Amino acid sequence: MSRTARERILAFAAAVAVLLGSMLGPGPASAAAPAVAKPAGETLFRTLAAAVAQAGRLERYDFATIALNELVTAYEGSYRESADEQHAKPKARLKLARWRRESKTFIDQLNALRATVSDQSLIEIESDQSGPLLLFIDNVPVLISGPEIARAGPMEQRIMQRYCQLHDCERYHATPPSPVLTEVPRVRGGWHLQHRQGASYETGDGLMFVFRTLEDRVEKQARCEAIAADLRLLVGHLQSARQAGHAIDWQQLTIATLHDGITKQIVINDAGVYLNMELGFFGNDRELLPPFRDWVRKRVAGEPASVVITEAERLIR
Repeated sequence: MSRTARERILAFAAAVAVLLGSMLGPGPASAAAPAVAKPAGETLFRTLAAAVAQAGRLERYDFATIALNELVTAYEGSYRESADEQHAKPKARLKLARWRRESKTFIDQLNALRATVSDQSLIEIESDQSGPLLLFIDNVPVLISGPEIARAGPMEQRIMQRYCQLHDCERYHATPPSPVLTEVPRVRGGWHLQHRQGASYETGDGLMFVFRTLEDRVEKQARCEAIAADLRLLVGHLQSARQAGHAIDWQQLTIATLHDGITKQIVINDAGVYLNMELGFFGNDRELLPPFRDWVRKRVAGEPASVVITEAERLIR
């Protein structure tokens, strides 16, 4: 394929991604639109993809079919979830309906491509580190991008693990990683009495909750730790999103509870890119107070952060 033809196809693929991304809105419907994101660096998945790109026809066929299967599964799951979304505003309902139509068309195109690919198809893998990973199947571009930021890594792991069950990945120096369960570090706090100012519960990472009295201390401490856990979890996910190339607009950062009443949607910019998280305190009409937002922003940037929440009793109501 000539360089000019490849550039035209890449431009087309990026335009499709931008078009789908522009229809992102509140709710799980947002999850199915592929987002263009720059990788944080060379990963095992990228290493494997680059190696398969230079491998034989059978290896490229297996990689392509496995990736297509995972993409279809992920997008169909998000499409089903979007059926449960309910919006009070007509504009939001119209946007969701439009997204569902376009998303269904996109899924149908993926299924049609999956049905026609064969071991005789022309399959190429674009693994340039400066842009999204792309498959070209008979010159049709497909972005290998997870439907949701937080689930992109697990999807790549599944592609790697399924591929490496069929082929010896040690020759690529990219053995499939074992699933890793990341836990938010638990930072215990402590109580401090303040002269004529009640008491405060303080954590080692800069969170101070000031109470008028020590009454209901156990309940107050549990709520403080739940807030701290949510904030630390949010910091970790936002750092991953930023490393993946997603812009974070701190003015647009909002929290909403999804249809299941548990999962929280964290919208991180005006393009509608979001994270799904299970938060213990925030959501359910509880927004990030400006001091909390500032603490999260500094922690994401790797800067020292501290916040003092006065009249913290209001947080346990």
